[in-house]
Amino acid sequence: MKRAVLLTSPEMDALELLGRRIKLARLRRNLSQGELAERVGVTRKTFIALETGKETVNIGALVKVLTVLGYTDRLPEMLASDPLGEEMEAIHGRRRATRLEN
Repeated sequence: MKRAVLLTSPEMDALELLGRRIKLARLRRNLSQGELAERVGVTRKTFIALETGKETVNIGALVKVLTVLGYTDRLPEMLASDPLGEEMEAIHGRRRATRLEN
């Protein structure tokens, strides 16, 4: 059974900002929602959900939209720099993550 992901207000804000930036990228390319949805292989309704920052859109659809818009090469850059993680590793060392029980 799938569990719903509960997002905090800052996380929701980040999704909405991402949606607005995707919309701007689409508009700059003179594409309608329907045209981009068709290129991605999703319904217009799904694409609208992505542009409005709904958490229900799957990550595959998001990656496909970013690919169609020409952003795939920038995706690896997202985690290329990890100052917080590097600081934690320096302090605590690297340990194997523990499993959570369901």
